[in-house]
Amino acid sequence: ESQALFDYMSFYSCSALLPRAVKAVFLLLWLALLISMLASTADDYFVPQLEALSERLGLQEDVAGVTLLALGNGMPDVMTACSSVNKANDLPLTMGEFLGAANFIIVFVFACVLLASPGPTVVENWPFLRDSSMYLLVVLFMVCVTWDGQISLPESLCFFGLYGIYLAVVLLPARLRRNDGAQQEDVELEEPSSPSDSFQPLASESEAEEVGPQALEPLAGLQSKGGLSLALSTMELPFTVARHLCIPSAAWNQPRRVLAAMCPTFGSLFMFLSFGGWEAFDVPPAKVPGWAICGFLGMVLGVAVLRFSTPARQPRWHLALLLWAMCSAVSWFNFLANECVAVLEAFGLNLGISSSVLGITVLAWGNSVGDLVADTALARQNRSKMAVAGIFGSPLLSDLLGLGIALTSHCWQQGQMRSQLSKQNRIAAVSLLLAIVGTMAMFISCGFSCPRRFAFVLLCHYALFMALSVACELGFVPDVP
Repeated sequence: ESQALFDYMSFYSCSALLPRAVKAVFLLLWLALLISMLASTADDYFVPQLEALSERLGLQEDVAGVTLLALGNGMPDVMTACSSVNKANDLPLTMGEFLGAANFIIVFVFACVLLASPGPTVVENWPFLRDSSMYLLVVLFMVCVTWDGQISLPESLCFFGLYGIYLAVVLLPARLRRNDGAQQEDVELEEPSSPSDSFQPLASESEAEEVGPQALEPLAGLQSKGGLSLALSTMELPFTVARHLCIPSAAWNQPRRVLAAMCPTFGSLFMFLSFGGWEAFDVPPAKVPGWAICGFLGMVLGVAVLRFSTPARQPRWHLALLLWAMCSAVSWFNFLANECVAVLEAFGLNLGISSSVLGITVLAWGNSVGDLVADTALARQNRSKMAVAGIFGSPLLSDLLGLGIALTSHCWQQGQMRSQLSKQNRIAAVSLLLAIVGTMAMFISCGFSCPRRFAFVLLCHYALFMALSVACELGFVPDVP
């Protein structure tokens, strides 16, 4: 069982307070809210702090992009994977989420980008071949690792090895071109680089451009949202207040200063709840509870924040607050991921739906909506190079970091992990490999200028994939040993 704060299985199966249909609706709304908060926590409370941290540390844009921003973009997937693998011991759910999200992004989102572009989607050959071929290698490695029924610690560490190889392939050519340009002419250093000259495969970079100042003011953007987004944002309001009380903002003014002073106290208490559950507060009467000590220390730090800062000036050790913001945001990811996995498992066990299907559909769609919105917005602005780079880069880094951290943690603590690629996940893997190869062949044959009509091929491909997944769940597709 996952380490959730609430027992959803008992609520759905045993509680007689409400009819089952009503309880199912409540759980579905709660699941939608959890998935929405996973995305908003990353966009509004993690990525801005990471960007500020990279500036304070003086990191180059490309280095920050493949390290800090990659971590921010993939953190919901990383925490969901860690929760489902290490706490719920549900690898099929994890593989279904990653393969399902990749199919959604590589196939469906790519089709939407092609349709949203005002003309043919033009990319540069080397960045496109680099990202697409690297992701093809990652998917093949994911399948090979899980195919033999056992995942060992060296195999899990190979995910980080592939991530390191990708960093080298991305960064070294860019650094060499930058050095050559500096030697030729100093003026070239002042010219803006194109998306292909530096690392641009992260959806979080495009999302940051689209969201702008609203990413730092989640409460200020409610009036501009659509119906569904407005409903989710309204339901999120209590959690938005709680996140402001736990996670210091990257911005600084008088309200943010007061909130930053409260964050050490409330953030430390929430960490106890997130990582220890309700049991973290069950302490024998003779002992001083750890949460009380941390809460007192948090209040002391809060007083120090007010004492050594002004509304116009951050404290000298504001870097420590940014690091605290990252740790506190991770605790929120852990809480949300645990609850999300527990709700999905409650549905799966009660309705007879496999974890693989839940991962391929609900969890994958929920964690990929941000990619759809950001990439299609870039395509409408005729920035198709960045959009296509985000389509391949986002799942690539999420898969490597998510599976790498989750599987390495499990193998380190509990030894080898049993793995079996389910029928649904095999179908998802084959569909993804065919989509990547087909897209690469199409772009190469068209001289890296893909026509819009290829979008309909991708949409048909995704519809066939979903039909096969449903048929497999209904038992119409025989199992292949």
